[in-house]
Amino acid sequence: MKKLLPALLLLLGTTIACEQQPTATTEATAPATIETDTTTTQNQEAEAVRVMHAMFDAFNRHDLDAMQALYADDALFVSPEMPEPVVGAQHVKTIYGPLFEMAPDVKDEVIHYIHNGDEVAVEFISTGTVENISPDDPIEMKGRKFELRIFARLKVKDGKIVEDVSYFDQMAFLQQLGLTE
Repeated sequence: MKKLLPALLLLLGTTIACEQQPTATTEATAPATIETDTTTTQNQEAEAVRVMHAMFDAFNRHDLDAMQALYADDALFVSPEMPEPVVGAQHVKTIYGPLFEMAPDVKDEVIHYIHNGDEVAVEFISTGTVENISPDDPIEMKGRKFELRIFARLKVKDGKIVEDVSYFDQMAFLQQLGLTE
């Protein structure tokens, strides 16, 4: 799967090059080529994967400082539980701190990831048990276990996450917490 995108791009490039072959009525020109620095792309991919693994390792240790250090100062966060996207590494603590407080055993398990250039798409399962609730939360939440499948796209630049876009089924999460039927 990791090599599917480059193969598709190669196929597309070959198709375009074939369509640009000279005909009897056109002047022959060399087909356009896209030059890529393979080493740069490989380095970007390796760095993006390294940062992704470091982020999940820090998450599973509940190390907010280590997580925040992996994000650029102007990192963009997009997730269904947020009414609007937010910008700034400082949001790591406001996003994940309450989760770690609510479910002290929360862990993420990476199921699958693919990468291309400076981006990593990762599928993971987040599991935990609600132990601490705020006075505004229904008491029925306490002790509830959850297992949530999540998809995220991380973009990495200069060793820092600059975009973290996540998707998950909010309704499934609320049902597991006993907040909906």
